[in-house]
Amino acid sequence: MTKTYEARYVPGAEINLDGIINELAWEQANLETGFAFPWENRPVPRTEFRALFDDWALYFAFRADDDDVVLAEDYQGKEDVVREDRVELFFALDDELANYYCLEIDPLGRVLDYHANYYRRFDRSWACPGLDVTGRRTEEGYRVEGLIPLRSLQLLGFPALDSGRPIKFGIYRAEFSHTEGSGWSESWISWVDPQTAEPDFHVPASFGRLVMRR
Repeated sequence: MTKTYEARYVPGAEINLDGIINELAWEQANLETGFAFPWENRPVPRTEFRALFDDWALYFAFRADDDDVVLAEDYQGKEDVVREDRVELFFALDDELANYYCLEIDPLGRVLDYHANYYRRFDRSWACPGLDVTGRRTEEGYRVEGLIPLRSLQLLGFPALDSGRPIKFGIYRAEFSHTEGSGWSESWISWVDPQTAEPDFHVPASFGRLVMRR
């Protein structure tokens, strides 16, 4: 059965994007914790996702527990996010991933956003219109809080999401750890197990669905 995340409608949500995730509106959001390491046999560190919407924007938040946060020491721009711990959201216009959009967000709220075509053809010059994101380091790891204007999603070709019509949607996390020297190891956490032999989020089977209902 296809996994579905339902974003609840919260009129006038009044979300302050500070990475604390303590607004009353978040208490009304569905809490998603069903994440796994599809390519490893070990427990997943605490990973929580929430989303809700009002008349203006889709809001999202992550809590990621991590006792070894990896950040690029010589960060130069969004391409460097691929060398860091991060959480990720993918939105697809079709089942075959002919057109989809990706947001990869590090613990400081820095974003690698890009448009993609199957298979793994990335346009990293694309920037998500109206995206606003904050990241915050915590004692337990990090938190990310952000929004995308509903108008921006419609301009990208998505249907009026508040109609309840589902879209292809992926939720992921890159879990890196420092190794001896200056290197790091890479592990991959997904909401949906794509059943691939090697780690790969950029396949249709890694997506679930997002539904927004008033």
